[in-house]
Amino acid sequence: MRILFITSGFRAVYYFFEQSIIEAFQNAGHYCESFSLRNDLHALQQMEQSLQPDLILAMAGLKIPKPILEYLRQTNVKSAVWMTEDPYYMDWTLPLTAYFDYIFTIDQAAAEQYTRHGHPCVYHLPLGTDPELFHSAPVSEEFTSDIGLVGVPYSNRIELIDLLLKNTDYTIQIVGRGWGKHHMEWNRNINGHIHLVNAWVKPETAMKYYNGSTIVLNIHRPSDEKYNKNRMGIMAKSINNRTFDAASCEAFQLIDSKEGLVNHFEEGLEMVSFADKNDFLEKIHYYIAHGEERKGIARQARKRVLASHTFQHRIDSLVKTVQSEQ
Repeated sequence: MRILFITSGFRAVYYFFEQSIIEAFQNAGHYCESFSLRNDLHALQQMEQSLQPDLILAMAGLKIPKPILEYLRQTNVKSAVWMTEDPYYMDWTLPLTAYFDYIFTIDQAAAEQYTRHGHPCVYHLPLGTDPELFHSAPVSEEFTSDIGLVGVPYSNRIELIDLLLKNTDYTIQIVGRGWGKHHMEWNRNINGHIHLVNAWVKPETAMKYYNGSTIVLNIHRPSDEKYNKNRMGIMAKSINNRTFDAASCEAFQLIDSKEGLVNHFEEGLEMVSFADKNDFLEKIHYYIAHGEERKGIARQARKRVLASHTFQHRIDSLVKTVQSEQ
């Protein structure tokens, strides 16, 4: 296929996503050219006329200007969008679905909502990972901890870190923007062993923190977080891309329970989830103490990623879906 790929317009981790997607198309023998939203509708029209694509695929779609959306709706070329922030911006993504022939979304609950609103071609397609980037590797001491968390300070993450500091003496490493005030409060009021890297880090650096953590905490964004645009209150059902990245590093992770987890990993053998705060603390203690069992689960998680959850798997699935509908 010939693919015209409209990039998201977001920076940071999206650059990595988009490079991985382009490479996956190319590895499968497809021709893919990317279009930046820094360019206008006229530039898109010129690229379409030159490329003669079989499919126009938009990443995220949230930053596409209205004139380009209108053009995508009326062009004869099949169009698709991969919704990668669902269901947290459903107020914005639901109206976007009217402009595309195919809707791919990382969350099952969002997929159900798009179908309920009448779109005929909606598919659940999680993000994948790149096992060449996310892999097992020895790391220096600065990346090591008993418990590591990479991500921003959502309310549920703050609560669980607070719980750990008040009830354990494990060393904790937090990596992500926005934790500064919480870190200062914890250092002032709790005699805990907590270290903070108050910055977004590149995937190749996140990989080192995953490898250096005895337990990686993977706590999903709440569906009612105050920054969300989700007035319908759609509750996320699916796991995030960090699940695949950490698993690909052969890192053991403790993940909050999600309905969709069992669709991707086998509970207890490839992944371990927790149901509530008591369960969380019990499993933290248990898996820190049981190293061989912990490492065995992490090995099985990486095997599952290599078999089913790379970006190559995702792009192959997307292409197969579009071709079967034509």
